[in-house]
Amino acid sequence: MKPSNHSLLLAGIFSSLITPLSLQADSDPEMTDDGLLDLSLEELIALDVPDVTSVSKRKQRLMDSPAAVFVITNEDIQRSGVTSIPEALRMVPGMQVARLNGNTWSISTRGFNYIFANKLLVLIDGRTVYSPLFSGVNWDVQDTMLEDIARIEVIRGPGAALWGANAVNGVINIITKHAADTQGGLLSTGFGSEEKAFAAYRYGGTLGDDGYYRAFFKTFTRDGLANSNRDGLATSDGTDANDDWNINRAGLRADWRTENGAEASLQGELYDGTTRPPLHLFDYEGTFEKDTVTHLNRDQQGGHLIGNYQQYFSDGSNFAVKGYYDRYENYDYRVTEKRDVADVEFQHQLMPWEDHNIIWGLGYRLTKYNLSDMNNITMAENRRTDELYSAFIQDHITISPQWSISLSSRFEHNDFTGYEIQPNAKVTWKAAENRTFWGSLSRAVKTPSISETSVTTRGINFFSEAPKDTTYMMSISGNENLNSEELTAFELGYRELFNNNLKVDVTAFYNQYKDIMAYVAGDSCLEGTTDDPNPSPNFFRCVLNNSPNSRVAKEYPTKLDNGLDAKTYGLEAIVDWQAKDWWKLQASFSTLQVDGTSQQNDSYHKENETLIEQLSANNTANLRSSMNLPNQWYLDFWVRYMDNLRNAGVSNYTALDFRVAKKFGKDFELSLTGKNLFDKQRLEFDEIFSGLGETEVQESWYLQLRWQH
Repeated sequence: MKPSNHSLLLAGIFSSLITPLSLQADSDPEMTDDGLLDLSLEELIALDVPDVTSVSKRKQRLMDSPAAVFVITNEDIQRSGVTSIPEALRMVPGMQVARLNGNTWSISTRGFNYIFANKLLVLIDGRTVYSPLFSGVNWDVQDTMLEDIARIEVIRGPGAALWGANAVNGVINIITKHAADTQGGLLSTGFGSEEKAFAAYRYGGTLGDDGYYRAFFKTFTRDGLANSNRDGLATSDGTDANDDWNINRAGLRADWRTENGAEASLQGELYDGTTRPPLHLFDYEGTFEKDTVTHLNRDQQGGHLIGNYQQYFSDGSNFAVKGYYDRYENYDYRVTEKRDVADVEFQHQLMPWEDHNIIWGLGYRLTKYNLSDMNNITMAENRRTDELYSAFIQDHITISPQWSISLSSRFEHNDFTGYEIQPNAKVTWKAAENRTFWGSLSRAVKTPSISETSVTTRGINFFSEAPKDTTYMMSISGNENLNSEELTAFELGYRELFNNNLKVDVTAFYNQYKDIMAYVAGDSCLEGTTDDPNPSPNFFRCVLNNSPNSRVAKEYPTKLDNGLDAKTYGLEAIVDWQAKDWWKLQASFSTLQVDGTSQQNDSYHKENETLIEQLSANNTANLRSSMNLPNQWYLDFWVRYMDNLRNAGVSNYTALDFRVAKKFGKDFELSLTGKNLFDKQRLEFDEIFSGLGETEVQESWYLQLRWQH
């Protein structure tokens, strides 16, 4: 089942790409770590770094953006010591990031945090990376060279009017640097207790008078986390849980800028790697019990190619054409999954009247899916092709120097639910130069996925409440008649910059959800089972036939249905303070309440109601500090708090990450990073629906050397 290894191929491609064409002069010194940290917040706002494009699909000041938007800069990524994109997202206020095992995360904002979190749209350089199989994200393969990320723009709240379905609770837009900003060479390498070995090399040069390029190769081996004492894994004594993570990746980007106002770019990446997540599987042939397997590799490989062309005109208008192709292959024990996505989008910005800035666009996406070698998963047709047609329009109207409104909507047609309309209205009041109030009213939808409409899973969902001689399982079947989940969201926000060294950003939100998917009683027993002669008074269940011994296995057949409504509300606050010229602090706090309502008064619906109310933590907080010390020493620490996750059975915890670095001249930096220092090991997440086993995050240290010329 394992594919051929492409590590040598990736290395060969990379080697052929990095032949130097020419060297570029050093970057602007103001944009180095030292230069950025020495600037005031007002000066930072004036730079390109904190400007955002995700809110309105056009560049605007972060202070003026009518959305709950947070920007993770390249400096934030480097100074925090994170080694993956999911870890970086812990910085975002209200973003709940929980690690299930060594290579699997649950990431969401404003509720519904789960492995299959499906209300968050993630893009990397405009390429949508959520999986049509479950509308979530395979976070273990979403990566690039972290030094090449310009910024990560995170919208907390719906962004569907511009970005489309599934941008319900938020949008994560990962934007990499222009090739002109990555000239010369950069080597980053290191090792540690969990980060066993990692290395990345990037080289950038010029292409004639108007072009630039860069190429990189990245590889890492991350150790498995600690065994857990839950669900059949070994005792929680710190021994290796065998959920290692290894990936090799190579990439190339080229950018051109011409004198006539045109810009073009072409970029692509290839990757292959292996993870080893622990699996909970039912032993149909032997013991008729749940078995926890820790030795099965999950091999993954893929790649993508993205092309962009944008033309600017003297009257302020412009148009852009973007297209990408994405290939993904996943060789899991439970299923072999292959996916091809082709996407093209046209966008036009114009100002037909003095106070109107209009952006409109058209899009088309084709997705081909193939499932094979299925164990524990069945699907009536293992091949599927889906098409998505879309159009959007936004009119930003400037009423006065203080007031502006933005009206937008997206229109889509998909193969699951047909036509969807997702409107949005935003108002901004600039009360003073550095004081902004904004409000937003939005509608967004989450369309059903392939697994929710067409797939049945069996033998991977277990209940612990069973007699010693009985195994309780739950099968889940898709439903082709599902409707889209609907959200109506209302937000209010306030931002202010005080005395050029203190910035406050506060957002309050209220969300009303309709037709949330729930698992309800199935219509009949599935193949290989018969009606239970001793039925449960509350839940319909069946008995597996042909038990090899006296042990009994019982299955609860369920199917998905639009069975719940919910409301969520909360507050998110951020304070940035430049305490000294050499010292910056950022603190954030968020609080969230989720109230579910069953559409029917039966046991299954009530169980679902409790489930969605307990998926997410009620309170989270962050405190980050960055210090520039004499003689090019740098000291950073990050304390974060996560409230208890009741459904996962995880207690609240506080974690500390610590980084100290020393620069030698302009080219060398040596750093030591410690992570999760308050706990030798801890459980961050647990669940029963995916079949993935849980392991415990450990305290870890790693040493890193970065050389740039």
